[in-house]
Amino acid sequence: MVTPITKPPKLPPLGPQTKLLSFDLETNGLHGDAFAIGAVVVDAQGNIVDKFVARCPIEQAIDPWVTANVLPVIADIPVTHDDQKALRHDFWEWYLKAELASDYVLVSNGYPVEYRFLLRCQEDDLETRYWQHPFPILDLTSILLATGHDPSAKSRLIAQVIRQGKFARHHPVDDATVAALAAFKALGLSS
Repeated sequence: MVTPITKPPKLPPLGPQTKLLSFDLETNGLHGDAFAIGAVVVDAQGNIVDKFVARCPIEQAIDPWVTANVLPVIADIPVTHDDQKALRHDFWEWYLKAELASDYVLVSNGYPVEYRFLLRCQEDDLETRYWQHPFPILDLTSILLATGHDPSAKSRLIAQVIRQGKFARHHPVDDATVAALAAFKALGLSS
């Protein structure tokens, strides 16, 4: 039986001490299963203070777009887990600790990929994980809107961060890092 409580929102002030936990997934197509994850805790100075990276085999026929655009980029990520459930379990163990050490959880564009993954993580042990989800979870486009930026500027902002840091698109660690750095820029907190 799940205890009928609610999780209070975590709403610390934004400032130079802010840390964002940002994560990104690679999936077998937009609605396919996750097979690679990159997650980072980044401070407002742009330093990665914690990181999680993992990969499991793709269990279904591989989406041609994934073959062409993702697999070559993530060749440096070895298969670390036998299956998706093991990948989710270890991510969740890392997430619980990293979330406590961060101020907010961020995704670049969470629907449907990252939100579905979080739900599956909770459903793996719903009784224990019932209230352990990020609350609130920030989305980069929403941050742009809230800070008075044109949301269509997201692509330009991400491209600028990628060029400055020489990041690769469709690499989950790089995509998670880029989202955090772009959020800090949009919030006016980056150096």
